[in-house]
Amino acid sequence: MSINYDLQHFRSSYLKIQEELERLSLIVNPTYLGIYEQMERALEPIRHQHQEISRTIELSSVIQPYLMEIAQANERIQNVISQAYPSNHVFEDLTRIHRTWTDAITPLQASIAHVQASAKLAFSDVAYRLTITERIFAGIDFNAMQQAIRLPELTIQKFQNTIGHMTLTYEKLAASIRVLPDVTYLPKFVFPGASREVFITGYALDNINPQDGQKLEEDTAVSQLIDEVAEETFGCIELLKAVDPALAIPYCGAHDAFHSRNADRSRHILSSMREFWTHLLQRLAPDENVLEWISKDKGRLLHEGRPTRRARILYVCRNLNQAPLTNFVMQDTAALINLIDIFRIHELQIKLTDEQLRALLLRTDSWLMYILQIWKGDK
Repeated sequence: MSINYDLQHFRSSYLKIQEELERLSLIVNPTYLGIYEQMERALEPIRHQHQEISRTIELSSVIQPYLMEIAQANERIQNVISQAYPSNHVFEDLTRIHRTWTDAITPLQASIAHVQASAKLAFSDVAYRLTITERIFAGIDFNAMQQAIRLPELTIQKFQNTIGHMTLTYEKLAASIRVLPDVTYLPKFVFPGASREVFITGYALDNINPQDGQKLEEDTAVSQLIDEVAEETFGCIELLKAVDPALAIPYCGAHDAFHSRNADRSRHILSSMREFWTHLLQRLAPDENVLEWISKDKGRLLHEGRPTRRARILYVCRNLNQAPLTNFVMQDTAALINLIDIFRIHELQIKLTDEQLRALLLRTDSWLMYILQIWKGDK
């Protein structure tokens, strides 16, 4: 049985478990034992492929750090999953559970067991995404990328370092979750959203990586996850309009340009994206608000009297009060900006393909959805 078939089987099983969990939540005093048994069976192909990649990393002397960090994060998450059993005792501090985990739960007496099962299911999905992401990153060759699009060595090194910082902070974020209840102290979107960011970054990288063999779009598991990313981030425009309708106009224009046949659409999309994040961060974290919020010890938070990008992101994440998450968002944003710059350099050399433009738009949609959910506080 192929690994790809096994992963597809997991996806089908995952959706069935999700439906069963929703059904049980409507029943007074339901039993979740069957849910846990189903999850354990469904996770086997994920563990199998992750173990294969881990063995490859151990045997290789040229594996890049970012792949090791993704694999370590996956290992940590799978360890947390394996420790979770149908017991209420680990969820004693109910006051710390973020309300996004309990809002849709009825009846109340089923809430603790339901939250624990929901958290384990959510983490199982994260492990699945990371396993696919491991496979993608294992095929990324920055040296070949540099030669193919004729980037200066220092430019590709900076780009590679940025990706490494993002994956390292993701691994630190995963390390901050020691037991399953830790997941529920943050909003429900936090970890699935972070894993989506790492996955879609790998997908974008692969689309500027010289193709060798099967394209990712032809991989059923990857294609299915791309469709899910598009569905998950579909609402980013509406969230953006709630922040500032004026910002939504150029952003929608970039999407419209993608569907047009304009010969200069690549330049249109890239120039819009490069400026968009700056205006958005200034709108989410206005100068006066950030200056009032930061402490007297400003350090790296100001440049020529104005808040830095770091200061603005710290302000956006202030209510979550979780340093590993804030650090990840910081590096994730830097990776997106650097990716746009790489695409812009690339665009001057050759015309961007539909797949490359789509990957960039999906990457930006995903980041936008994530930063707006954090800013909004999922109220």
